[in-house]
Amino acid sequence: MHLAMLDVLKDKEMHGGSIHQCLKEKFGIAPAKSIVYVMLRRMEGAGFVVSKWDTTKSGPAKRMYRVTQEGLDYFQEATTKLENAAKIIRILLGEGTDAKRS
Repeated sequence: MHLAMLDVLKDKEMHGGSIHQCLKEKFGIAPAKSIVYVMLRRMEGAGFVVSKWDTTKSGPAKRMYRVTQEGLDYFQEATTKLENAAKIIRILLGEGTDAKRS
């Protein structure tokens, strides 16, 4: 799920509620909001995201998250590994001859 979270954050800064909503819309996954926040804190600890408080709008302050360069690098490396694993899985499942040539 952390890769899905990095994916939705890579284009713009968001708060946890928006990230949760994007996970549902883009990936069809609906984790508990508490899980989203726990993962955001872990990713922040790992240096993949940074946060700041947004107090510019009316209402309560919201913690806004954005991806760091380290997070983008990690995302790229991880998705490349997933693409390679997907090729192997397609071969194992006997899906398509194109996968066998890659």
